[in-house]
Formats: sequence, structure tokens, C-alpha cells
Amino acid sequence: MKKQIETKASLWDNIWTNSKWQGLIIAFVAGLLYINTSLHDFAVDDGIVVHKNEFVKKGISGIPDILSKDTFRGFFNKEGKDKLVAGGRYRPLTLVVFSMVYELVGPAAPVYHFLNILAYALLCFLLYKLFGQMLAPSLGTLTAGIIAFLSVLVFTIHPLHTEVVANIKGMDEIAALLFSTLCFLAILKAIETKLNVWIGISMLYLFLGLMSKENAICFLVLIPAGLWLLYKQSFGQSIKVFFYLLIPTFLFLIIRGQILGWNPIAGQSGELLNNPFLKLVNGKYVFFTAAERYATIFYTLFKYIGLLLFPHPLTYDYYPKHIPIQNFAKLIPWLSVIIHLLLLVFVFKWRNSKPLLSWSILIYLIPLGLVSNLIFPIGTFMGERFLFMSSLGFAIVVGWMLYQFGIKTNNILKYAVILLCIVYSIKVISRNMDWKNDATLILHDVKNSPNSAKINNAVGGILLDQIASLKDSSIIKKNIAKAKTHLMKAIELHPFYFDAYNLLGNAYFMSKDYVTAAEKYEFVLKYVPEDSEAHNNLHLTFRENGRNKGMYENKPQEAIALLTRALQLKPDDTETISLLGVGHGVIGEYQKAIEYFNKVIALQPERAEGYFNLYLTYMNMGDQGRAQSALAEAEKRDPEISKKFNGNK
Repeated sequence: MKKQIETKASLWDNIWTNSKWQGLIIAFVAGLLYINTSLHDFAVDDGIVVHKNEFVKKGISGIPDILSKDTFRGFFNKEGKDKLVAGGRYRPLTLVVFSMVYELVGPAAPVYHFLNILAYALLCFLLYKLFGQMLAPSLGTLTAGIIAFLSVLVFTIHPLHTEVVANIKGMDEIAALLFSTLCFLAILKAIETKLNVWIGISMLYLFLGLMSKENAICFLVLIPAGLWLLYKQSFGQSIKVFFYLLIPTFLFLIIRGQILGWNPIAGQSGELLNNPFLKLVNGKYVFFTAAERYATIFYTLFKYIGLLLFPHPLTYDYYPKHIPIQNFAKLIPWLSVIIHLLLLVFVFKWRNSKPLLSWSILIYLIPLGLVSNLIFPIGTFMGERFLFMSSLGFAIVVGWMLYQFGIKTNNILKYAVILLCIVYSIKVISRNMDWKNDATLILHDVKNSPNSAKINNAVGGILLDQIASLKDSSIIKKNIAKAKTHLMKAIELHPFYFDAYNLLGNAYFMSKDYVTAAEKYEFVLKYVPEDSEAHNNLHLTFRENGRNKGMYENKPQEAIALLTRALQLKPDDTETISLLGVGHGVIGEYQKAIEYFNKVIALQPERAEGYFNLYLTYMNMGDQGRAQSALAEAEKRDPEISKKFNGNK
């Protein structure tokens, strides 16, 4: 039977059977699919690892901080805030690489995108090499090559990978799988050559994979399982490899524990955006019940299967409440439980008759288990990047099925593969364009995640940021109105979303609705008194409302009351102090006005405005001598001050 299969397989031309061509085709396709991202800007999480990361921006001198702190510390730049996600994150290797690149080119986004493309192309090439070598002992070189080619081709072109490759932050996923693949190849080399040096190299590769992202730990099990099921190694030999790989694993875990602590679920957040398993009950967030938690987890696992089979629509945002709360009174969670239990049964049942399928299920389930929230919380329900490693298992199954189909229908198989490549490639290339920058991605994906509080908040922020570059007042008003709609939606979904309240306050501030703006900032400060953004914004709101009341509505008493509140929030703000002086001068309280103007002079002795306001006050009092003295001091600092005042007047 084996000879018959290989004879039929040999009917394929060089594209399908020549290993050199196959490897080059894989690498070329990987690069070609993502070349349109090479001129993109930074988007969303790229700031965490490059242009907004304090340590990366230091270049090479920032490497010690990168190695000794939580991965998010350089972004949040504040002790403790980096551990908003339970257990923290320790993935220093890619940040070290980025810091070296930053030393050379700075925040040149295309360079980092090009690195991602190269790393992905290399990964796909090495995966083809690995699968070909690993399958050869059980399937024969020719058959192994064809299945490896078909499987890795499916992996290479799958649209789910756009988040990883088009997003610079995704380098951690690529590097973790890349070094894990190199580790496996080194193990095969050690078996082939019987040289222990390759065991040492394999341990180094796994350590580098773990330093890229923690999920490389899956290969501690996947490599021995692959050796036993597919490479025809004895169970004892496979266990021996397992113990070798425990060495770099323990080393990584010790380093990680020393830096982040030893409890991987420590500090489980009470903030909805960092812990999605919360629900609002009587005005307070409480944890899901166990039934709700596990029903929702299995619901997301079912959605993962759907995305693998039909990767549309795609979104970078699966935050609350894109995924609704589930319970076991619904069908999909139970269906998902049954499917995943059956997959576990098939792993055992097929270990001898269909070892490739058995191993591919392990590749799917083990990495996915780590990011499923079943073992420990990961800070979100799901994400397309979390399927990156697991999608290998899916790709192998599809590659195996295509091969089985091709034994009898060789020509049809070629057309099927070409059609799959065309359809997937169109989706990848078009999806890449969404990742051009923050604005294009966020404004596109809100259509696919309308019930996500996070993306509605992000849309509001983008629309408000755009106003600075707009000149048409009608467009500015439309942007503000749209921003308000999305921000109110974010607050509807997450009633204690303080970032959204701050932005909504900004939108009302821009509309000159100062009263409503102040209400939003005061809401934030009620629950988070230390929020510096809300504190500063509330100060500005009282100040500008006071200016408005005094200058345009001719209500000096109301202006003084508002400006007094502004001054309480920021006692050294000279603009507020100056406006208070003007307000008291308008109502004839000249001594009070003089006190405020003298405070301005004490804080900013080199500025002319304080002296000029004193001059005007003394003139109104009829004190010509002091008026002229103040005017002389003002003109000493700014000879054009009188002309400026008259021009502004």
C-alpha cells in the first residue's frame, strides 16, 4: 500500500515533489502575502513594545531594565500598573531585539514590520523542514514532503495570522514558535548524529522560545510526543528528551518567578478590561459564577473552531462585551464541551492507527489550553493571535486530508490547493490594509465588534484626536458627535469605564458644554481621586467656563466662583490667577485684583502680562504713578505689550 501511495504521489510535478522548490515556495509565499505591511505605521499594541516603551526607546542601554522587569513596565512606566493582568508578563527577548533596532533606526515602523515579515517567512520555511523530517520515518520521504508542504502552506496563508504578522507586537508569537521549531530540529539532529552538542543547542533554543513568550512551554510536551508518535522513538527515549528540555524550562521559570513572583494568577484584576469574567450586579462588579465562567470559556473555544474553518470577519478586539455571558442552559457551550472531549478521545484512539492526527490534535489543544482561561486568567476572552501556535494542528489535519483526497484525484487536488491559496490570500492582503495604523484598524474593526467597550472607547479617542488636523467646522462637529456616540456606548457596556468618561468629558469640553464636561471628570475623581488626567481636565474645564462666563456672558460673579474652583485644583496656574484678577477688577474689587496679579508676577517674573494687568488696575483706580511704574516694567519685558493688548482688544 505504501508503494502504491508513493507511486501516485510521484505523478506530481516538481512544484509538489521537489523539497527544495517546496521550501522556497513556502518562504516566498509567506513574504509576498505580507509585503504590503512593510510601509505601515505602528498600530494598537505596537506602542507597548516599541515607540511608547520607555526601555526600548533607550536602545541598548535599556536592555538591563527589559531583562529585569515585567514586559509591560516600560510601557506603563509605573510600578504595579504593569501587573494589571493576573500574574504579569515576562517576554524580554523580542523587546531586547527591538531595543537594538531602535538604537540603529529609532521609531522607523517599516523596519520593524520588515523584521516581522522575514521572521514569519523563516518560521514557515523551518516548519516545512521540520514536518518533512519528522514524518519521513513513518510515511516515507516523498509522502512526508507532500503532506508537510500542504500543511505548512495552509498554515502560511491562513488569514488568522494577520494579527500576528501585521502587528509588530506579534513578533513574540512568531519568535516563540520559531525557536520551538529550531529546538525540535536540533533534537532530530541529535538523534540522527548521536552528538550531544545538539541536545545542548536544543535546550538553548527552547530557552530563547520561552524568553520570547511563555507559551513555548507547550513544546516541552509536544516534542517528546512527536518523537514517540511520528519519529518512531521509544517511549523511554522520548521521556529522556522531556527531561533534557525540563532544564531550560526550569531555568526560565526560576528567572520569571524571581522577577514577577511565583503566583501565576496573583492580583486577579477587578477591572473589566483586564478581567472579562466580571458582571455588574447592583452597581458593583462581581465575578462570574463557575457555571457562567466555564460556559463562556467553552463558547469561545467553539468560536475558535469557527474562525479556523471560516476566518471572517476578523477583529483585533474581543474585549467585553463582544463575547456575551454564557451559561450551560445554552446549546453552544455543551456542543463545545462534547467536541473537545471527543478530540481528547481521538488523541488516545488514533495514537497507533493515525499518529499524525493524534499529534496534530495535541498541537491544537495544548497551546490553546494555556490561553483559554481554563488554567489561569489571561485578561481577555479570546484573540486571534492566541490561535497562532494551535493553528498548526488545524493546518496539519487539512494538509493530511488534502493528501488523502489527492491520492485518487490528483489533478483536482491541484486546483483545490490553488483555489484555497487565492481565497485565503485575498483575505490576508485585504486584512493587512486594515492594520495600516491605529485609525484605519480601529475605525474598521468597530463594525465587527460593536459591543466591545474597549473599541468604542478607542474610536472616540481617534475621532477626537483627528480634530487637531481638521479645519472645516462642520466636520469637526460631526467628529465630536460621533465620538460622543461611541463613548456613551462604551460607558453603556462598561459603566465604570473611567477612560471613556475622561474622553467623553473632552468631547463636551470641545463642544464648550463645560457643565457636562465637569460632570464626567468629577465622576472619575469620585472613584479614582488620584486620576491626574481627570484632575487636570476638571481644572481646565472650570477655568475655561469661568473665562466664558466673564468675557462672553458678562457674569463676573459666576466667573469668579468657577475660577476659584479651578484654582483649588491647581493653585499655581498663572492663567487662572490672572483671570481671577481680571474678574475682581471688573466688579471693582481692585485690591483683590492687585493681590492676584502680584501672585502672577511672583510665579512668572519675566512675563509682561502680570505687570500690564497691574497697570490697567491702577489706571482704573486713578493711581497714575503706580500705573506708569507697572507699565514701565511690562514694556521692559515686552516693548510691544501695549500694541498687543490694543490689537486683542
